[in-house]
Amino acid sequence: MKTLTLLVLLLALPGLAACSRATAPVTAPVSPTAPTITLVPTRRAIQLAPASDQVIALVNGTLIDGTGAAPIRDAVMVIRQGRIATVGERARINIPPDAKTIDVQGTTILPGLINAHVHQGYSEQNLKVWAQAGVTTVRDLGASPSDDLFARRDSLLEDPLNARLVAAGPMVTVPDGYPMVPWGGKGLTVTSQDAPLKVNQLLDSGADVIKIAMESGGSFRRNIPMLSAQQAQAIVQTAHQRGGWVSAHVLRTPDLERALDAGVDDIAHMVEDYLPDQLIERMVKDDVYWVPTLELWQRVGQTDNRSVANLGRFVKAGGKVALGTDYAGYAAEFDLGMPVTEIELMQEAGMTPMQVIIAATRNAARVCNLDHELGTLEPGKIADVLVVNGDPLQDTRAPARSAGVRVLTQVRLVIHNGTVIRN
Repeated sequence: MKTLTLLVLLLALPGLAACSRATAPVTAPVSPTAPTITLVPTRRAIQLAPASDQVIALVNGTLIDGTGAAPIRDAVMVIRQGRIATVGERARINIPPDAKTIDVQGTTILPGLINAHVHQGYSEQNLKVWAQAGVTTVRDLGASPSDDLFARRDSLLEDPLNARLVAAGPMVTVPDGYPMVPWGGKGLTVTSQDAPLKVNQLLDSGADVIKIAMESGGSFRRNIPMLSAQQAQAIVQTAHQRGGWVSAHVLRTPDLERALDAGVDDIAHMVEDYLPDQLIERMVKDDVYWVPTLELWQRVGQTDNRSVANLGRFVKAGGKVALGTDYAGYAAEFDLGMPVTEIELMQEAGMTPMQVIIAATRNAARVCNLDHELGTLEPGKIADVLVVNGDPLQDTRAPARSAGVRVLTQVRLVIHNGTVIRN
């Protein structure tokens, strides 16, 4: 019962809200009665600001590329016009004679980290703090509807000193649904007649991903109207036709099952009740990612460790995890910058340092629908790079499990969009 009380406190805050895949235009109906329209795909290449002709070469570090491959010792990475040109062992890489060489001996070179569940992502101050810590991308999953929401995001993206903002915009819900009930929040309300149309309009306006509310009210001991199975499926299908990604707000396992029936791509929040083995197996089979927000549960005072235990079982079964904290989703002090608490709790759940790094890079890029551009240090991808002093791969679970996390806070260098923003 204590967990339930804490959960209610958690979700009382306004602002808990909103979570894109194809390459060519698709023709599809937006509703059973609407005319056929041409849909523009949402999964596009990131356009970088004009870059200088300067070539950068990082040398002498140990490189962890984010794919899960073994670290590369004595590595070289060459960056040209904001993107990675070459990467590999120094003996196999020719460094261009005009390159600005930066010696990072004694360090580990990583992809820039990604926090895949935050709020207050439209704050320039927050974005700068994240970027300086080496968290070069954040995914904001909660904002009230506003005509200028995505224009504000685009403006913030122009400054390389800001972390990249991936924005869902408002949560898609139903009239009198969550978060309007019980907290008086705001979302994008849909009906069976207009759900596909409104989702298309949200994508047209600039949403990077779609987030739906799958909240029936069990955690509040009341019935809250929720998207029907048909509505949720229509929303997911509409987004997927355009290469879109759909994240679902879920708190309890009955609603988790409904979200999986709809075909969502990731689950926002670890469930607060017992997670049945069959749902774990289904998520693994269907390749659904989990963004567990363990820091959130700690901040609200969860004492039974249920969320950590659920995550441990999910990971042990082969489930895919993306790092996300739900920063500012509760009236408490979250880690702004490097998500130290989340990483520690992920390790407590049994994740190895390499698994945590993958969750914070490749997998987090996937749930941002940007894995074709970010998340790993591979040729052609955008040069978002974090260089830290020391080795974050040391397995530091008990007795001093935070040692590896502390390495991630020992920032030597940050590169964002190919520009050195901290050195």
